[in-house]
Amino acid sequence: MNRSILLAAAGLLFSLHTPITLAASVDEAQRAIAAGNYAKALSELEQPVKNQDPAALYLLGQMYENGWGVAQSTEEARRYYERGAQQGHLESLNSLRALKNQEYKAEFDRLLPLARSGDGEAQNRIGEMYEFGQGVPRDYTKALHWYHEAAEQNIVAAWHNLGRCYNFGSGVEQDYAQAEQWYRKAAERGHRDAMFFLGTLYSNNHGQDDTADSDILAYAWMHNAAALGNSTARAIEVRLLMKLDETQLQQAKALAEQYKARYVTPFE
Repeated sequence: MNRSILLAAAGLLFSLHTPITLAASVDEAQRAIAAGNYAKALSELEQPVKNQDPAALYLLGQMYENGWGVAQSTEEARRYYERGAQQGHLESLNSLRALKNQEYKAEFDRLLPLARSGDGEAQNRIGEMYEFGQGVPRDYTKALHWYHEAAEQNIVAAWHNLGRCYNFGSGVEQDYAQAEQWYRKAAERGHRDAMFFLGTLYSNNHGQDDTADSDILAYAWMHNAAALGNSTARAIEVRLLMKLDETQLQQAKALAEQYKARYVTPFE
């Protein structure tokens, strides 16, 4: 038989054999872990982990998370879970979420007493954790309460968060006028995301400001949000440019410069 054919056949057999061998090693590692034989488990996982086998990466993450035969390390566990999750491995993804929830819960427990004692930054963060279900079940009503508490202490991020709640009706009836008020208050203190969302209100004709055409207002805020690094604002800014005629464009650019001088500090 031709030598090249023999080599190709051998290569095919090896390529078919390797995944089977790796899977067998992972199975052996699982049995070793169940039996408490962690040294054997580590040995069985060595090659599959080198080959980026997601099930092996997950098992090694479990060993680090629980301190099975290795020094307990949440960071090492996270590293292996992330490598498995990047391949779509469901158990790795779930373990990553569980680790994050543990961190959120610890953060929530640490911040809640501070929020109750009147710390504005803590109040805003507790609001965010309730809004997004980080470490606690989602509760938009509680989120809104804590945002208002923080807003009264002039926490700019809380003004933006209140704008978002009113914009999308999270924990409160949707109210674009209220959203505009809170977004603008934060935007005028240089809050980038508030600038972006204020721009979206105007681009969708939901704003109350009648000092200029809504697309001109939208461009002025989007331009500054984009300049501060919001990539989505940059894309919308380009689309707005296509809608403006020459006169409107000059007005929009002039207004953007006014906003830059008044509200963006420092401006890059």
